Amino acid sequence: MSATVHCCVGYNSNNALPNPYGVWEVEGHDNDFLAGSNIRQPASDTALWPTSVLFPTQTSFNFIDRNGNPFTPDWISLQDLGNGSVLYYTSYLSQNIPQYSTYKINYAYWHGVNVVNDSLVSGSASSQTIQGNVFSIPVRVVGRFYSLPVSGATVLTFLPDSTNQTVETGPEGNATLAQLPPGSYNLRVTVPYGVQSVFRTSVIGPVNISIPVFSIAELLTVVMPPIAVAIAVVILALKREQARRAAMPATLPYPIAIPASYCGACGKPLSPAEYFCTTCGTPRARSPQPSPPQQVPASSSAPPQPPE
Repeated sequence: MSATVHCCVGYNSNNALPNPYGVWEVEGHDNDFLAGSNIRQPASDTALWPTSVLFPTQTSFNFIDRNGNPFTPDWISLQDLGNGSVLYYTSYLSQNIPQYSTYKINYAYWHGVNVVNDSLVSGSASSQTIQGNVFSIPVRVVGRFYSLPVSGATVLTFLPDSTNQTVETGPEGNATLAQLPPGSYNLRVTVPYGVQSVFRTSVIGPVNISIPVFSIAELLTVVMPPIAVAIAVVILALKREQARRAAMPATLPYPIAIPASYCGACGKPLSPAEYFCTTCGTPRARSPQPSPPQQVPASSSAPPQPPE
């Protein structure tokens, strides 16, 4: 197969370029394939689809995932167990296949992955249900420290054929990635008012995935408890101090002793409010405190009387 390619200004069209995909579009035929369907190019004398079938019978193919939900592969191939011939289908309702033959589905293309492994198909059955290796994966987004559910988080993943799927968690932090083929996935989680994270996992069967993230609720629960404990300790200490003071007896303050002062000139006692002696007029500043009288020992004789 070759095609006419128109390149760009200054170059002529080329009619001899090979088709790199190995398949091509044929108008007017059912079950034909667009280029890029990843089917190997058959031999020149091999029909790519069942354009004519001897002794045909009609059958319908129903595909379900591991949860029993229907899905539609991009295309499938059936191989005759007797002669090894291969039939390709992209439509699955009321298709003609040879009667009295037994086939196996050796390929069912779902997001770039073969999800059916040699399931047998009978040419005498009018309808057949095939279960593929397609899984719906429950995802739960929780806080990293206390495992609190995170609602409103967005989980994005890319499938093997470069398409993507995005889901949002509910009030309990739950979401479901529907109908994934087996493979390795990077789950990008975006948290409202939180930190974006990437979770890597492999899907080879039914599994429940729990993704820990840093969310605003989680950060508040980490920061607030120490602050609340410190405030409670301060309040408790203040209450205890108030209770201690309330239990103490009420006592008047001790009076402040004011030393006695005398006039240095005439010996008159001066009150604290007197700044000079009212008898002799000597200022208080010049009225030093007289020294205390000396004690006379009892054994000594009395001092002589002053002369008259």
